[in-house]
Amino acid sequence: MPKVLHIGPCDSPGGMANVMRILAEHPPEGWEAELLASHVVGSPWAKWKAYRKARATLIEMLHDPKRKPDVVHLHTAADWSWWRKAKFVRLLQKRNTPSIVHIHSGQFDAWFDSCSSRKQNSIRGLLEHPLTSGVVLSHAWEKQLEPQLGPLIFVSNPIRPGLEPPTVPRKEHSLLLLGRDDTVKGHDFAITLATHLRTEFPELTLTLTGRNQSEFDWIRCLGWVPEAEKNRLLQEASILLVPSGFEGQPMVILEALACGLPVCASNRILDVPKGVSVAEYSDVSAWAKQVAQVLNSPPSPATLLASSQPFHIKAIQLRWQEVYEAFSVH
Repeated sequence: MPKVLHIGPCDSPGGMANVMRILAEHPPEGWEAELLASHVVGSPWAKWKAYRKARATLIEMLHDPKRKPDVVHLHTAADWSWWRKAKFVRLLQKRNTPSIVHIHSGQFDAWFDSCSSRKQNSIRGLLEHPLTSGVVLSHAWEKQLEPQLGPLIFVSNPIRPGLEPPTVPRKEHSLLLLGRDDTVKGHDFAITLATHLRTEFPELTLTLTGRNQSEFDWIRCLGWVPEAEKNRLLQEASILLVPSGFEGQPMVILEALACGLPVCASNRILDVPKGVSVAEYSDVSAWAKQVAQVLNSPPSPATLLASSQPFHIKAIQLRWQEVYEAFSVH
């Protein structure tokens, strides 16, 4: 049975790790999958050691006919994440092993433009190798990055199985933001927005993950939450807020739709699924208007569930099967 090896931050928090685990747990029919962690949360030295350990493990696998993967699926963001993965790609190209470079970053285009022309040529040259293929998260990202990187394939993120709409009524006027406490995720903006909305909806509450405390009793800050708790939050809330400055393809949007939860997202996020309300980035008035409209007249759960269908695991498995088999025949 052919095997795909996923290399990336599979043991670190975040959407990329979730995607890696879902794909490894649900490989295409006729394939088996394995994970190899190349990243840890910690100091630059700890990250470098994790990379070196993963590289040594990969070399061992490539020399062992029983462990050698048929395709290596590398998961990358931009900047240092890319340069670490580039070292793996060069190694695999020397060993005549097919590789997929899966770009998850929502600012890969801006980062690429900031690189020197020499580095840009290096990036493009790696992806143009006959044994390597670049993969992005949507058709919009394909159009955005192909002028910079050359021909690409798009495969959407998968929704993890088991998500479904709630069996009891949702809380009223309950806003939710899921994500790490990073400026790009928009926690402060969500608080400003919710404060503004409380003039019209005085009982409105806001739940934030990533943060641990708030000065307001109507804001719950839950820090990091496990998957089971995240599922419960998606089934309780009235609206998921995604006011990010940039994203690749937010898993939380897909998960919310699978739970029948309305979503309001920033217009800086490319290719949001049908049924998602979009508001101009950082414009409180525009967001307040959109959120109030959804609170007063939410879309039907059936409509939201229908928009999640293209991202269900069976559809994504078929896409990856096409990609793996196209490159594993070399």
